[in-house]
Amino acid sequence: MHRWYITFHGGDDPHEWNNIHVFDLAGKPLGKALDTHSLPDGLELRELRGFAFGPDGDLYVANAYKDASQVLRFRGETGADGKHPFREIYVEQHHANPGLAHPFDVAFGPDGHLYVPSQDTNLVGRYFGPQAGRGQAGQPMPHPAALRDADTEHKQQRLLPGTFVPSEKHDPLGVRTVRRAIFGAEGDLYVADRDRDSVKRYDGKTGAFQREYHHQHLTMPVHLAFRAGDGALLAGSRDGHAVFAIDTGTGDVSPLIAPGAGGLQAPGGMAFDPDGKLYVSSRETKQILRFDATTGQPDPEPFIDGLQDFPEFISLIDR
Repeated sequence: MHRWYITFHGGDDPHEWNNIHVFDLAGKPLGKALDTHSLPDGLELRELRGFAFGPDGDLYVANAYKDASQVLRFRGETGADGKHPFREIYVEQHHANPGLAHPFDVAFGPDGHLYVPSQDTNLVGRYFGPQAGRGQAGQPMPHPAALRDADTEHKQQRLLPGTFVPSEKHDPLGVRTVRRAIFGAEGDLYVADRDRDSVKRYDGKTGAFQREYHHQHLTMPVHLAFRAGDGALLAGSRDGHAVFAIDTGTGDVSPLIAPGAGGLQAPGGMAFDPDGKLYVSSRETKQILRFDATTGQPDPEPFIDGLQDFPEFISLIDR
């Protein structure tokens, strides 16, 4: 059964907590995705961002309320109430893991390990996956070959534990302001560098920098998605209120959704339905908009309108 999972910006009002909401394929609200009754005392779901189902089938969610930077693990199968029960805190910030700070997203690589971009440290951290053959699940992994081979001992000491893609502060080929990070079909990692107005590509095995994608009107990219069909990488321009298509092979970057088309303001998460239609979170108008994924032509009416909060991430779940 297909259902939309949508996260929202969240805030201090109770209705903005536990903010992964579920909608049916037609956009009808079905309630919330996570079972709060199963949470341990003291754990709050107050600033949920990216989420992904892991290789073990469980649901992993970025939680970043105040000083509690965490990736939470929920059971992949829902209970009788249709919600995902809590399993554990899979990763959290502590003295031995300072790199996890205000996580924005979660992604599992082809290697089965967990990759987390953190907004306060501007790096992509790598953590042992739930089915790792070596290492303890959830613990920071060693630095990748590109960082080990190219760095001096002094530079190695400055890199935070678990760093896979470094901050620009630690490496000129790193990221200035990290946002979404996703893997392509070929296994490389693509990272939105908001304040560099670009998307950067890193070798998915070694962490080596590959190339950078620019367009004069692609400003402040935050969210990324791969287009169904041709595999083009879509990047939302937050301040340009537009979406661009990137040919990751040739490097060509071209406009897809024109500025403000369909009422789009500050595009957030993007996803596709079974027919290949493109759905985009319009943060400032509190809507989910639908577009032709090839032409960028918007539907006459919003797919979902009148949301109570700013929509952030969106994903179509089939389970």
